Amino acid sequence: MSDINKSSKIILNKLRLDYRKSLIKVDMEIFQARQTRMKSKIHRYFNSTPIRNAFARWMVYAYYENQFYTISQLVNEMSTNRQTVSLMVNECEIENYIIVQRKGKTVACQSSLILVEAMNEYSEWRKKLIEKTIYRPYIELKQFENIMHKKFNM
Repeated sequence: MSDINKSSKIILNKLRLDYRKSLIKVDMEIFQARQTRMKSKIHRYFNSTPIRNAFARWMVYAYYENQFYTISQLVNEMSTNRQTVSLMVNECEIENYIIVQRKGKTVACQSSLILVEAMNEYSEWRKKLIEKTIYRPYIELKQFENIMHKKFNM
């Protein structure tokens, strides 16, 4: 193995380690935020369990896509049960976090503006987190991989 190859592998391993550490740091900070970002009722509700946290994302995504998710779709996509989804739908409807449409026996829902605004706030916080943790290590790793691929077909 040539010295260039050895050096390249050392650099690549260092960049990969930096990237992996930054990924872990992002997850750690998100976990900490979910434990401490409890300043409002909406934060307390959606940060209280992983399923509620995920439900918020499905609801806001539905809003952004101008669609409604049925309870059956949510059960399937979130790999959970009807009782859990129905309870969240009822709780969130009472708090006006979501908009619910009922047609016969079908219940469908999407985020209200209240939840969209909370998610927009979270997205801005997350953007800053990414910029300070993972962005630079990712770019450096990607650039190095591209250079090595072009120059040495690694």
